[in-house]
Amino acid sequence: MAQTETYANLLSLIESYHGANLIDIEKTRVRHLVNARARSAFRESDLWDQFLVTGEERVVNDSDPTRLFVPFAGTTSVTTDVTSIQAGDIDTVLRAHDQNPFAINSAREFEVFMGKDGVELPGYKVTYGASQVPLTWTSGFGSALLTLENKTDAIVGGTIKVEGVVTNSASANESCNNTFAVTAVAQADTSSEAHLAVVAHAFSITTNASTLANAKVSFPVVFLTYKRQLTEVYGDQTGDTTTIPLEWKDYIALGVFADMLASDGFVEKSLAMEARAAKALQIELERIDRNRAHQFVNHRVRTHGSDQARQTTHM
Repeated sequence: MAQTETYANLLSLIESYHGANLIDIEKTRVRHLVNARARSAFRESDLWDQFLVTGEERVVNDSDPTRLFVPFAGTTSVTTDVTSIQAGDIDTVLRAHDQNPFAINSAREFEVFMGKDGVELPGYKVTYGASQVPLTWTSGFGSALLTLENKTDAIVGGTIKVEGVVTNSASANESCNNTFAVTAVAQADTSSEAHLAVVAHAFSITTNASTLANAKVSFPVVFLTYKRQLTEVYGDQTGDTTTIPLEWKDYIALGVFADMLASDGFVEKSLAMEARAAKALQIELERIDRNRAHQFVNHRVRTHGSDQARQTTHM
């Protein structure tokens, strides 16, 4: 589990370097400097434990079959209560699999890159995820309303897969159990958790409890491993995050003190503290590299040439 340090202890360490207690106006200034240093540390690695999300199921926008991607933010509705996007969003994507890599061996991995709207998935083959049970099915006039139990980031224009609908008509069964385009998403009145996925279809059926007894629907998904965005504002004011990653403590304290020295005109002392801050951060980055060296999220290519070079270096 990732370790943290309190902002109060960080502030106390900065005061120790400074050699005096800070007055309120100085504490406000220090708070801004702390967050600037935190953002700098955040950008230095994609593998900080506190921000690493592994194997998260995300709905794929497949409305355009020539460009499949995972949106940065939910696009289901003007309201936010119909999306399953978790707190924080994607900063840097590291891996994309067709199944949960922690649940099965040899999950297929897709090429990924960051686009303007989300995580682009060239080569992705549509894979439908965990199924949901439709609570109700109301059809007619070329569309069907499926009330779903759980909030889902259904994509307008994307697809939904329907299975297990059983009627007394074979042709209706064949029409119902298919893949359809989602034409709209809205909050349902039946439950605070339920919402409607409106799908286009070419049939009209009347459903009852037995019709939907084994029915299920699913959406195209991919399992992402990524670094989430830094959304925290560190400090001791209302709404602030009052703890910081322990790995950043020395870097931030030394770096903030260097900033304070520079603003007071002590340039040489500031440069010396800046060097110490950089060293403190480098030690933590090297520790991450060692810890992740044999884990799946790290990008490493080992060749005969590079191995030979290492052996020669240590001779």
